Formats: sequence, C-alpha cells, structure tokens
Amino acid sequence: MFSLSGTKKRQLPRTLDASLLVVQNYNIEQYVNIVYAINMKIQLLYYSGAGNTKFIANSIEEALSRKNYDVNTIKISEKSINSLNNDFDILILGSPVYFRETPELVNKIFDKISGENRPIMVFLTKGLYSGNTYKNIHKKSIENNFIPIGLMEIFMPGTDLLTLAIKEKSFLENFAISIHSKNINKKIDNFIGKIGKNKPIKNVLTKWYTFFDELIVKKAEIKADNSHKDWIGKFTVNVDNCIYCKKCINGCPHGNIELNEKIAFGINCDVCFYCINNCPKYAIYLSETRRNNVRYSEEKINKIFSGILEKQTSV
Repeated sequence: MFSLSGTKKRQLPRTLDASLLVVQNYNIEQYVNIVYAINMKIQLLYYSGAGNTKFIANSIEEALSRKNYDVNTIKISEKSINSLNNDFDILILGSPVYFRETPELVNKIFDKISGENRPIMVFLTKGLYSGNTYKNIHKKSIENNFIPIGLMEIFMPGTDLLTLAIKEKSFLENFAISIHSKNINKKIDNFIGKIGKNKPIKNVLTKWYTFFDELIVKKAEIKADNSHKDWIGKFTVNVDNCIYCKKCINGCPHGNIELNEKIAFGINCDVCFYCINNCPKYAIYLSETRRNNVRYSEEKINKIFSGILEKQTSV
C-alpha cells in the first residue's frame, strides 16, 4: 500500500463505500488502497508550449475532480519551480516531447523535489514518436526516489510543424489537426485508474527504432535548423500590430521576453512557440515567409479538442 507518512486525514467522499467490493470485484487490499489514494494530495505539474499539454493536464484535473481527488495543478516555469513544495502524496508530471526529449525545465523538477518513495505518474504529448523520452524520465524518477506507477502518451498535432511549415486555413492545416489519439477520455480514465493500485513500472525498454533515429533523423534535424535552436533570439515583432498586452511575457516558461519600449527576446528559450501561437494580434512571427502560417493557440486547441473529446465520449 501507499505510505501514509505525512498525509493529512480527510473525510472520505460519500461516493466511496463498501459496495466497491462487490460491484467492482475489488478485494480488501485493493479497496483499502483506493480509500488511501482518494484521500491523498495529488500535485499535477505540467509544461506546455502552444497548449497541447495544458489541455490534457486540464482534462486530467477535471477527471480527478469528478472522482473527488484533491488536486493542485501547476504550470511549470522558472518562476513556479522556485516556489514548489513537498506537500503532496502523488506526483503527476506532464510534458510535451521535443525531438524525443523533455524541455529543460521538466528535468529541473527532479532537482527541486525528491520522491521520498512517493508515486509518480507521467503523461506525454507528442506530434510523432517519443523515442526514449519516458525511459529517461523513469530513470530520473528512480534516481530521485520516486516510484513510477503510470504512463500515458497522447498524439496531438505537432506545434512546430504547424508554426514552421503550414499555412492557415489550408488543407494541410486540417490534415495536421486531424492527427491525434483516439479515445483520449478513455486513455485518461485508464491513466488515473492506476492511482491506488500501486503497481510499480520497474523496467522501461529502449525503443527499437532509436538506432535509426540517432543515425539518420537527428542528423537531418540538426542540419535543417539545429533542432529549431537556430531560431532562438530571432523572433520578429510587428510593432504596428503589437498592443503590448504582455501575454507573451507572462506566458513564456523561461521569462525570456521583456518589454523595453518594444518586445525583446533573450536566448534562454526552449523554442516552444508559445509566444507566436498565443499572440492575440499575430504580431510575433519567425520570418516574412511564415507570417501567414497556422497560429495554434490555447483557445484554438480548447475549441478543437473539447469538440473531439465530446464526440469520442458520445460514440
């Protein structure tokens, strides 16, 4: 069972009763684990660029709240990492996959908090394949005394592809947005259903295709634009369109954007494209040839995927 050391006692929700032993065919040990788990504090940390991972994180939070879990959700940034505390019983960590890796700030979580033999669950959003991303997170989790008990990977439209290469309102935009996981709600339910079962993920195998990825794909990505790093510090702002709302400044995970008479970009950047995709006036862009490319904002993602999840639920 989960360790209850340091866990505050909270009143059990009325929806959880001994009928679970019969209806769900749980044995006594499983039932007790669920009772313990539902009274635990869950800390949900997520990093999000344009907004894919934020949408999934919010969907997980809503699903947990419907089951009466106590959830504290925090978006990962330089600022929020510095204010994290250890007041949780289960950690849920969410991240996008950038070139088969997690952003730097996600890794910093393990420098800030230690597991103390508490469970960790991980969810990843990806445009293509994730490589050994989870294998690396699993390793960091074990090294920092967490107990890995859950993994979920969700296909979402690739933000970088939309931002760099696809024109808005084009056939390719509709095609790119149509690429996503099926049964996302079911995946989320299965994911949070692991809470209370306390089944550790002991070993994570190396993905078979990573040899070819290292040999061919990564070399092509570096040659193209150094895995997008060539764009750092080169974003352009149309001062005629900018309304100085500071949305880009407040939303940048690294605090890399400043307002000194005009918007200015530093070099501490994950190239997450939050600023470009979420500027309400389309004032930020990469180059003249990309000014009319897709803006894949949080609002757009919410509109698209709220409808998708509703359809998936009704089927």
